[in-house]
Amino acid sequence: MFNFEFGGDPFEGMRGNGNGHAHGRGRQKEVDNSKYYELLGVEKTASEAEIKKAFRKAALQHHPDRGGDPEKFKEISKAYEVLADKQKRSLYDEGGEEAVQDGGAGGGGGPSSIFEMFGFGGMGGRRGGSRVRRGEDVVFPLKVTLEDLYNGTSKKLRLTKNVLCAQCKGKGGRDGCEATCKECRGQGMRMVIRQIGPGMISQQSVTCSACKGSGSQIAEKDKCRTCMGEKVMKEKKTLEIHIARGMKHGEKIMFRGEADEAPDQTPGDVIVVLQQQDHPLYKRDGMNLFHKHTLTLLEALTGFSFPVQHLDGRTLMVKSEVNMVVKPGDVKKIADEGMPQKNNPYMRGALYIEFDVQFPESRALTESTKRVLRSVLPAPASHSSDAMSDQQTEEVTLVSVDFEREKQKFAEQQREEAYEEDEDEDMGRGRGQPQCRQQ
Repeated sequence: MFNFEFGGDPFEGMRGNGNGHAHGRGRQKEVDNSKYYELLGVEKTASEAEIKKAFRKAALQHHPDRGGDPEKFKEISKAYEVLADKQKRSLYDEGGEEAVQDGGAGGGGGPSSIFEMFGFGGMGGRRGGSRVRRGEDVVFPLKVTLEDLYNGTSKKLRLTKNVLCAQCKGKGGRDGCEATCKECRGQGMRMVIRQIGPGMISQQSVTCSACKGSGSQIAEKDKCRTCMGEKVMKEKKTLEIHIARGMKHGEKIMFRGEADEAPDQTPGDVIVVLQQQDHPLYKRDGMNLFHKHTLTLLEALTGFSFPVQHLDGRTLMVKSEVNMVVKPGDVKKIADEGMPQKNNPYMRGALYIEFDVQFPESRALTESTKRVLRSVLPAPASHSSDAMSDQQTEEVTLVSVDFEREKQKFAEQQREEAYEEDEDEDMGRGRGQPQCRQQ
């Protein structure tokens, strides 16, 4: 696509050449530049936000996956592609669909299309009328909680970006004020020779400092007094980020064309990447949630009931089944209490609860308590009295230890043994050999 606002229209002299095109402003009165606005159901004065909102509504209605007409959906998408782009919209308002398709040439014909394919300016155009490039995308990581992803929410992103100067429309000055840079001769780059050592030099291509790589300059007297020839101004903007229920860590939300603007360049996108923070109670795996809970031994054996605060503020009262006995590491399931599905929030995964069992301290059990437990719990396996009478049988007693400390002591012992072995080897090799040589 060509940007013909920059320094005039190079095809102006070619219009009205027998192809049925009228001269000057006469053709603008005949073009149809209302079709795309009608497809989206907006006025010609609609703002960018209104166009975007109308497109989302129309796309949901006519999307093929929702039973809509594929051809109608293509037309709506094409209309939004043009109207959401400031440069394309300007061309469409002036010359209709034909102007957008021809890059603003007003029906310039075949040769200009061939030049456009290879990235050169149109016939009779100047150096600055080359194919419009696309700017770089800007990526913002956004920290979100698991509650945000479960319930859905909106957040605001405030950014400062470059926009084309409204006074000069990104030209930097009056029409035709730009001239080829004398330093780089319009190349935007210069070859410099540098000495890298005695008798050694190197050539290097660097950005021209005079024109900052643009290949053109504006005289001081011709510069726009608003942007001082910079062509762009700083603008603060707030983007509203809609986080749908069920979205995931790493998922991207895109804002088309909201990155920095620059002359002869289509703005890139602002891309927001969701970064889920750790949650103190829950872990997520797809649509499922996982929660850990510790029971007392009494609860594990006789049943339990405990509250769990869910991500949407509800309190779930978790109860055990009748006669349920829970062992350490057991996992139980609560259906339909997991994460919602992104495209269907009424469909949910499961909530899994992993149990640990807290046993009482040894000194907490009195002899009377032990007798009661022995009377109600299954008896341990009986041991043969013959084994106790055997002379080879020896009775031993377990003692409590700090196992982490025991592992440290074991590692220190291994290091000492290895050191002693190395000393023995050194003595055998180092002290024996000199004695042999002396003999």
